Amino acid sequence: MLPFMPRRRDERPREGGEKKRGGMPSFMPTVHREEQPPQNGSRQYEERRAGSPRVGVSAPAGHGKVLPGCPLPHIVLNTVQGGKLEIGATTGQWQMIVVYRGKHCPVSKNYLASLQQIIVELEDLGVEVIAVSSDGRERAESFAENLRAATESKEISFKIAYGLPISVAQEWGLYISQPRNMREADKPFPEPALFLVDPDGVLNIIDISNSPFARPDLRILVEGIRYIQENDYPVRGTYGIPACAPESTAMTRGRTAQAVY
Repeated sequence: MLPFMPRRRDERPREGGEKKRGGMPSFMPTVHREEQPPQNGSRQYEERRAGSPRVGVSAPAGHGKVLPGCPLPHIVLNTVQGGKLEIGATTGQWQMIVVYRGKHCPVSKNYLASLQQIIVELEDLGVEVIAVSSDGRERAESFAENLRAATESKEISFKIAYGLPISVAQEWGLYISQPRNMREADKPFPEPALFLVDPDGVLNIIDISNSPFARPDLRILVEGIRYIQENDYPVRGTYGIPACAPESTAMTRGRTAQAVY
């Protein structure tokens, strides 16, 4: 069992001594009958195949617009801890941006709780860690409280930024999902991603997922960052990528999110 995955319920014996699973994992939302997809051959099914809008399907996300060795489109966001934070800018230090899905996602909470366990090692490597979501202030503050309660130390040592506009998330190449229902979220949200930006503001590591269940192994990541720093390891995956034009990223400098808090 991965440390950030919620535990399954205990198995219960069937009649005759066999065992069955004791229900769905706690992080899986219940699907009510009215939320199930239309059956093949129905009018609703044919409308969806014809391209009618449908809940639960992402719009094209612009995946691949950020490139290794190039800057991350930079933005200024507010943080739960107070004040504003420049994300993706040339700060003179390493910066790790962890995009999480939002307050509604227990896997995101448990993953960030695992991140808190290794935060001292990242600080020793000079890496500033920032968790980012598209949630508004109230949901982000509530998430931070739940996250703090889930950590072993009952504290959070990294900044939590909120209000990432979906338009910027798409510039970052993130996959965007529609909420499955109003209990999950009330607006589209980005799926998980992780970016490592070097002191010159250049993307060194890019990890983008379309699912809450695929995220980088944090222990491997820490050891990888240490190796990169100690061995002057170059940015990988740049074959065939043209040199980045500084003027193409200069327009994003100083941009501030116009989110509703």
